Amino acid sequence: MPGVFFRVQRQVHGCRVGNSRQSKMLLKKETANRITANIIRAVNMQPGCVAYRINNVGVWDEAKQVHRRGNTEKGLPDVIASIRGRFVAIEVKAGKDRLSEDQKRRAFEIEKAGGVYFECRSTDSFLVFLTNFLKK
Repeated sequence: MPGVFFRVQRQVHGCRVGNSRQSKMLLKKETANRITANIIRAVNMQPGCVAYRINNVGVWDEAKQVHRRGNTEKGLPDVIASIRGRFVAIEVKAGKDRLSEDQKRRAFEIEKAGGVYFECRSTDSFLVFLTNFLKK
């Protein structure tokens, strides 16, 4: 997986953040959307790997002027992936966000079935996880 650290870009308040000492000082907290996009990009760059975002957010129905709930089951992870034949579920959390009870139940179910569940709080933590996972 050489080079994946350099190909995943983070945008922070409109600034591209690289690996220089100066740019690390500019690094602010990442949003969940940015972390999710980086996870998908990093996984899809690896041979034998694929990742998809699970959109479980509701939508505003302009015609009816109501908010419609998402139609997925509660607690599903934000990203599902097949990493060299292994099922990996990734729940992205930013800031002080915590796993809900539904998400904890899904984590248990996935691990019980032989899958891997990872709670991700930053692009960097995911890249460490992915690097170690690919070494297995």
